[in-house]
Amino acid sequence: MRCFALIRNLTFAVTLLIAWLVPCHLPTAQGAESIALEYLQAHCVRCHGVDKQKADRRFDALSAAISDHQTAEQWQEILDVVNLGDMPPEDEPQPTADETKRFVARLTQQIEIAREHLASGGQGRFRRLNRSEYRNTIRDLLGLNMESFDPTASFPADDRIDGFENIGERLVLSDYLMQCYLEAASRSIEKAVQSREVIDPIDVSLPAEKFSKRKFLFRPEQSFIVNPTGEYVDVAHSAPRLPRLHARGFQGVPADGYYTIRVRAEGIHREHPYPPRALQVDPDEPIQMQIIVTDPNVADAGKGHNSSDRIVATVSLADHESTVYEFRTWMDKGFVPVIRYANGPINFRASLVKLVRKFHPETMTSNWLDVFSTEPSDIPDAWISDVYQGPRMRIHHLQIAGPEPRDASRMDLLADKHPRSLRPFLFHAFRRPPLESEVARYRQFYESRRASGESQASAFLTTCKAILCSPSFIYLETPPDEDNSVNGAFRLASRLSYFLWSSMPDDHLLEVAASGKLNEPQTLLAQTHRMLRDPRAEALIVNFTNSWLRLNELGAMPPDPQKFASYYDRQLEPLMRRETQLFFAEILHKNMSIEKFIDSDFTFANRSLAKHYGLPTVAGEEFRRIALPGSSFRGGLLAQASVLTATSNGVETSPVTRGIWVLENILGSPPPPPPPDVEPLEPDIRGATTIREQLAKHRSVETCAECHRKIDPIGFALESFDPIGSLRFNYRDSSGKVARPVDTTGTLPTGEAFADIAELKQLLLGQKTQFAHCLTEKMLTYGLGREVGFQDRPIVEAIVDELAARGNGLRDLVELVVLCEAFRDD
Repeated sequence: MRCFALIRNLTFAVTLLIAWLVPCHLPTAQGAESIALEYLQAHCVRCHGVDKQKADRRFDALSAAISDHQTAEQWQEILDVVNLGDMPPEDEPQPTADETKRFVARLTQQIEIAREHLASGGQGRFRRLNRSEYRNTIRDLLGLNMESFDPTASFPADDRIDGFENIGERLVLSDYLMQCYLEAASRSIEKAVQSREVIDPIDVSLPAEKFSKRKFLFRPEQSFIVNPTGEYVDVAHSAPRLPRLHARGFQGVPADGYYTIRVRAEGIHREHPYPPRALQVDPDEPIQMQIIVTDPNVADAGKGHNSSDRIVATVSLADHESTVYEFRTWMDKGFVPVIRYANGPINFRASLVKLVRKFHPETMTSNWLDVFSTEPSDIPDAWISDVYQGPRMRIHHLQIAGPEPRDASRMDLLADKHPRSLRPFLFHAFRRPPLESEVARYRQFYESRRASGESQASAFLTTCKAILCSPSFIYLETPPDEDNSVNGAFRLASRLSYFLWSSMPDDHLLEVAASGKLNEPQTLLAQTHRMLRDPRAEALIVNFTNSWLRLNELGAMPPDPQKFASYYDRQLEPLMRRETQLFFAEILHKNMSIEKFIDSDFTFANRSLAKHYGLPTVAGEEFRRIALPGSSFRGGLLAQASVLTATSNGVETSPVTRGIWVLENILGSPPPPPPPDVEPLEPDIRGATTIREQLAKHRSVETCAECHRKIDPIGFALESFDPIGSLRFNYRDSSGKVARPVDTTGTLPTGEAFADIAELKQLLLGQKTQFAHCLTEKMLTYGLGREVGFQDRPIVEAIVDELAARGNGLRDLVELVVLCEAFRDD
């Protein structure tokens, strides 16, 4: 590893030395330099010079000769804002149309010449796997199920650039991370071996009495209402911190594999005689049973949340009708099933005591076993289990059977633990044919382990662990000393698979790469279509939306649990994220226009999310495509709760934060960071002033005014939604009282006015070409694993033009990224 790093550092140092010794003389367009500087001096330097640096930009010392990437990026930014009409500002002296036309034409010519001479292929292609890519690659290489196994749990978080976690420049390798790789390789190989153990299947039946730890048959427990005969167990609460149903006598499944879980259950008293708000449950909602699998070695499986919890399913129970519900799920060795009442009362203990005292005075509350009781109550005939008529989930029986036989059709690289198997393992781990020197090196390592006394199988597995710590596994690209003509197709195969799957190429893609035909456009497109149909393409949907829309920040600033209890009570965060993923997938797979991201007449929701949005009732917990009413604001990304929550601070909304989000991720024109000497805005939770009044004062600071002219109007329109994306028409103070009405009106810098979010979306649709540029740059950034810069502008322009000609379909955009020169030859 140190030799590898040394080679990289020496190569980089030599490159820098050559660049320093050999002066770079770039040709320039005749007369272009003077025209550009004259225009800059006349119309820009007054606000971006020695005395002022609005938006943190200074151009008085900008070189007219574009001889490096930094200077080129600055001139490109100036050209962009002039082309968009953003500069000079409308309150400044304006150049004539002829002046601007000459400036744009000459500067464009100058930039094109500079781009040609500054172009450098192969930028940033040498990058390591990020955490998501590493997990998926281990999954596919070793045939592991990763639903409850994460070899990257101890890895440091990957650095982000503009939301993206796969940018090679930031994916550095430290000593600590190298140690993590060693441990992860060992754990993964051992897990793979364990998962291949042949175990006699089990078929365990767990009656209701197995779920109770009752000391007395005649008295109910604190958390559960237990029938005295032990025929069933009733769960009457939903607080995640309180116990769940767990059969303590069951020691866990004997091996990794797929198991079938059957539960006989029913809903009891969904409609109850108590006041509607007494238990804070919706009687119109079916009682929902949640099945969770968890590792009891991490924490007590029956005592609230466990970090190893994985929700298998949430189902609606039939009322007063005992029914068997069946689930097929993966379980790691030692995991156990637990059951939770997903939508029951939260503050159950307090609510129950109040109800009993008011409606059942003949019953002593101490009959609900407390931690101090050691004897039965004085009134054994007045059990709460007899009189309580609130909603609860009744469990009669649980059965678990498995594991199912392992799929023998899948190639198993660890099946034959023999040195001859090292070559195919190397081929798949390195995602290319291994060099003969590499094969010899690992064979030698294997022989050294055998000589030290290890068995053949142990030496083989130890060698596989060593291979998983090789730079050729950890990094996406092949080492620099390889024959590019031979391995170019395999590099393209990896680039394609990590773009669409965030994982290694499968055997079919490797076969096509070996044939030498992968770089042919029709072959490349055929593979792209095949891979998009594969379930592994879910990685593109999840990881790209996380990066582009900053959904990887959802939950970073959790909403106030007092003000937004529903966010936690109904576990809305994963539902918010899933809506956006399904929305993106629908547009992708049906090749719908990217304009749908700005406004649409549909979304995806289940019962809980539809209720959160105030939409017509959606039956069940499964997500489905729903048509939005014509008057709904919910169409498009800007009104989805995932985006709205991720752009809030958990307490109150900020038009600035949301406005910047739109500029960055929809229009592709992010404002510069605020000057360091300007105090940030603090939300006024008393409701004494409006956010508009605060921002108007903020804009009186000259260095802030220009940026806020673009940011604030967009943010005002999004004030229609509170910090968790609920529609609102009034602000409320800290006590929850109405403070002021929400004002969503605004005027864009172009002079176009709007009344609300619906009208803003129509104005944004008028800028669909700018949105196409933004989305194309985001998709290229994700696909290439590097930032898209000055040198890529012609590629972006060509994609945007062709995309428009095709109808702006999202799948077309993916295809055009795959076919572009930067992706195929970078």
